[in-house]
Amino acid sequence: MISLKKTQQQTRDLINRGFDRHIRLAVTGLSGAGKTALITGMLEQVLNGYDAKQLAFWQVKHSGRLLGSRLIENRDWSIPRFAYEDAVKVLTSAQPSWPSSTRDVSEIRFEIKYQPRSGLAKHLMDERRLVVELVDYPGEWLLDLPLLQTDYGAWSLQQNQLNQQAERSIHFADWYQHAQAQLNKNDVADATLRELAQGYQQALKSAQHAGFYNLQPGRHLLPGQLEGAPVLAFFPWPFSDQRSAQFEHLNRVFERYKEQVIKPFYKHHFQGFNRQVILVDVLTALEQGKARFDELIETLTGLLNSFEYGENALLRRIISPAIDKVALVASKVDHVGPDGQQALNQLLAEMLRRSRQHFQFERIEHELFAVAGIATSKAGRLSDGTVVLDGYLNGNEKVRVGAPFVPTQLPSAEQWQQGFEFPQFVPHFSAADSPLPHIRLDQLLEFLLGDKLK
Repeated sequence: MISLKKTQQQTRDLINRGFDRHIRLAVTGLSGAGKTALITGMLEQVLNGYDAKQLAFWQVKHSGRLLGSRLIENRDWSIPRFAYEDAVKVLTSAQPSWPSSTRDVSEIRFEIKYQPRSGLAKHLMDERRLVVELVDYPGEWLLDLPLLQTDYGAWSLQQNQLNQQAERSIHFADWYQHAQAQLNKNDVADATLRELAQGYQQALKSAQHAGFYNLQPGRHLLPGQLEGAPVLAFFPWPFSDQRSAQFEHLNRVFERYKEQVIKPFYKHHFQGFNRQVILVDVLTALEQGKARFDELIETLTGLLNSFEYGENALLRRIISPAIDKVALVASKVDHVGPDGQQALNQLLAEMLRRSRQHFQFERIEHELFAVAGIATSKAGRLSDGTVVLDGYLNGNEKVRVGAPFVPTQLPSAEQWQQGFEFPQFVPHFSAADSPLPHIRLDQLLEFLLGDKLK
């Protein structure tokens, strides 16, 4: 019975995709970028969109053609459902807080019912439906996608060079010294290789805690069900000479990691997407300084090379969908004022210049947005023209702060020397505030879904 029901659902999905009534949306971002908050905010607006008053730029709502939205069951019953209700409960509890960070893959689907306004559907149908599928996953696992395009020797050389850079070297120097001493011995036991892999894992976690981004393998940071598995027992070869039995052993583990961990993750969760959000926490990167900011740019550029982009003709939509629309989104913009939000758009454009050139060449539609999935502050202007932000810090402490400065271009040496600091507002909502406030989610929804809701 379950098998029949699943087969029927897959058939409906195939029909919807063929008739352009199905969107599989990848919300892509590194750990801490705000994926869970963005997905929760999108669901808040869509599911409450019929009554929501803050969706002026979502045309299906603004034109009065939105008939309703609802959650529907997952396509794949083996994947946990995104805990939307739990996230809202945490955000609106007596002591509100941000939902827990993502620890595993989850999915959620919703269906939008609307009145068509164009094409043949306008004359033949009173209503039409669009199915949208969203996926949440640990940003740490995303870091491994570029490994599919390299081999163990090249990856080792790249990581060694990266880990020797001034600020990163603090976290890796002791490990390299220990690893080289152990691997210089004539007979290196498997237990020693596992111990070195665990040591490298701790060095990666130390670098992550310090704010670095390009940290591979990502499963060392968040192993999940692979905790202690032999497929994680590898690390960069710490010598330039790669001729040894230990190198060949680690090379085999590296290749198995790609085949048994990265490729299945990519195939099951990314190959079928046809729309994508690239979510970037620009503000945290600015606060952490130039070295981490530059590393974020390089990491994002490498990740975007791992995805498949192209126009979705009918046959390709059914057999092998590719991403045909990309939203480049600066997150957490409720921590700056309106002028700072516009500046973030311009700064993000500079940061992703190389990727945007690729999108332009491949004729992939893309736009830049500055968004807060859940807005925790309100902007205002004093009588003297000063822009201020009202919000809460440390729970119940209500504050008013001046809107911080955001550069419109890559920061100058002088700006890096002065540094950047942004208020860390926290949620302060109740159940009566649902749908929770946002910033520009209606514009994002229109870009991602609007052309399918005509």
